[in-house]
Amino acid sequence: MTRAHRRLAAAAVAVALSASAVAPSAAAFLDAGRVRADLAAVDAVDELFIGVDAGQDYSLGWDDAGGLFTWGRNEAGQLGHGTVGGSHLLPTRVLALSDHRVVRAAAGVSSAIALTEDGGVWTWGSPTGAANGPAPRRVEAFDDLPGDDAVVGVDAGGFYYLAWTAAGALYSWGLPDERLGRDPGWPRTEPERVTAQGLDARSVTHASAGRDHGTAVVDGGVVGWGSGYDGIGGATLTGIPGGVRAVGTAAGTRDTLVWTDAGTLLQAQSGSGLTLVAGLSTQFTIGAAVSSPEAGQADPGYWAWTAGDRLWAWGSNEGGKLGLGSPTGVVVAPSAIVLADGSMPRMIGAGGNHTLYDAVDGHYAAAGDNTHGQLGDGTTDARGWFGLIIPVLRWP
Repeated sequence: MTRAHRRLAAAAVAVALSASAVAPSAAAFLDAGRVRADLAAVDAVDELFIGVDAGQDYSLGWDDAGGLFTWGRNEAGQLGHGTVGGSHLLPTRVLALSDHRVVRAAAGVSSAIALTEDGGVWTWGSPTGAANGPAPRRVEAFDDLPGDDAVVGVDAGGFYYLAWTAAGALYSWGLPDERLGRDPGWPRTEPERVTAQGLDARSVTHASAGRDHGTAVVDGGVVGWGSGYDGIGGATLTGIPGGVRAVGTAAGTRDTLVWTDAGTLLQAQSGSGLTLVAGLSTQFTIGAAVSSPEAGQADPGYWAWTAGDRLWAWGSNEGGKLGLGSPTGVVVAPSAIVLADGSMPRMIGAGGNHTLYDAVDGHYAAAGDNTHGQLGDGTTDARGWFGLIIPVLRWP
């Protein structure tokens, strides 16, 4: 605690003591006695995140206790604090979810989604495509699901959401077009089953929402739908050499990244089939991410973390978001990122022009544009590299 914090604490106690002296009790008149006040400084502790994600000019993270924090731009209420406008330069807890333990959250373009331990699904931010506001709203449709088929995963994309259950049912809602993977004539603001490639009769284990298309892992394969993936009907991607662990999508550019149980990383541009990512064929890929470019940008950025705790990046480096040190240009081949000392990549939050990586120890680093404080370091200074951990402090 700084001297300034100690002075404020002492002043607060002094005010409290003076206020209590205004109306002395009878006991105080009979026995003056003595009052002793011991003021102790409380040290701040690190706030450690177990997950992070990034949208367009804002970020979010959640901790092991289920607390959700957001920071950055708030022009559509996407920070979830009940207000619209302005920016938060530091991670700030979403108080509306304080009574619920968040186990997963995702940042879309300007709207977000969270899954709580009780199976509750909450959305907030831009009202485009959903019944949202600046404070988290519980999606009541999922409260009617059987207890053994609760929602286990959620994602947010370009003004729409995906949620899937323990039994593999995949739901979409939001902007009424082909990115929902179902008949847009159905109620768009309420969840309905995705029907692309017969997904309403198949078991989905993971899904990802991009800006203009979505993907799902099912039956050892990958289905895509929306822009570039045969619209509502969808397309089944070909060229997968083994079992699939998860998928990542790049919204707006029609790109999809797929990594397999064998550690192989593949890429599809629209529904034309998957090909190996050049430059990583000898690396065992553990996970990957791809950004959702802002309007007017043609190329996404790509990231992959591989065995040996290595992080790689390629693609658009708009704003320095790849974390390679250079602020502009396109990086053609996967390049190794210099990580902060002692850190190991566990998760990537790929935003429009900024990126976060969550380290195994719960700290995070960030790179890219910081105009709205989306890096969370208390400034609006851009950063082109990941070599510095950003401390987040709280008082217990």
